[in-house]
Amino acid sequence: MHLLLSKLNKSWYVTFFIGACVVVWMTAKLHTDSQIVPLSPLIETSIHCSTQSKNNKRSFVIYSGGEASSLLLNEIACADPIINRQYGEVSSYWGVSDVNTIRMLGNGKADLALVKENIMSALKAEDTHGYKKVAYYPNYKTYLISLYEKPVLTKEYFLDKTIGLVDYPTSRSGHIVPKKLFTELGLTLSRMNIVYASSHNELREMLTAGKVDIISSYWQSEDQEKLSRNYITSIADSVSGTSWYLRLAKQNEDLLCASQRFLKDFASQQESSYYQKLTLVKSNCSSAEKNEGEL
Repeated sequence: MHLLLSKLNKSWYVTFFIGACVVVWMTAKLHTDSQIVPLSPLIETSIHCSTQSKNNKRSFVIYSGGEASSLLLNEIACADPIINRQYGEVSSYWGVSDVNTIRMLGNGKADLALVKENIMSALKAEDTHGYKKVAYYPNYKTYLISLYEKPVLTKEYFLDKTIGLVDYPTSRSGHIVPKKLFTELGLTLSRMNIVYASSHNELREMLTAGKVDIISSYWQSEDQEKLSRNYITSIADSVSGTSWYLRLAKQNEDLLCASQRFLKDFASQQESSYYQKLTLVKSNCSSAEKNEGEL
């Protein structure tokens, strides 16, 4: 009899435990939204346009820096006849960061990307995903630029200065080079008064508006209209320019020629004289277009 009561007590405990678990689960379910909430995309700064190939599901993905320039390039690419023939959509992303660059290029998600050669080499994206350099910008010098005085490269000089940098960790002239300089001078970056801009043009606007004392950037001919060469100090003699890379896993000569064509058009519409100096990598596109016109 004692053994029977013991078994009944154990059975009651198990039943009670299972029932309690069911109640907790049902209560949680009632208070939880049954819909799955999707994770936000890693790169939210983007624009998309549809081509004339309505039934084509392929998307031509462009990755570069700066909202204004990305919007312009997206518009130009979306109007290109070859892009319209091969793709149903053009998507442009400009959320430049190390994480996004690795995601877009390391995984081969971008079809056309503006990136430094050393980053491309580090990712080995040329061998892995078939990226090919199709155009590049010239090397340049990096300067500290002020409005009223020539910057002095001493620790004491920067202590009470508000300094403008670009918010791109991969930018040499606007981020990497000046931070390296400050560190070498013994300055603690977290204690410096650094203000970040979204582009080099915004840096110049901040400087002329008096929001910062100094900016780190390149020098362009049009700067002479509002700034003086007497108030710039070189901090890097030669910084390699960025390059445009096209993903060509297959020998798609039409896409190569189209990309070089609309990149040249894009460069001609840039306000900055530096970004107008785009050099196309030698290809067979000129002769191909000539032969096509003779048919």
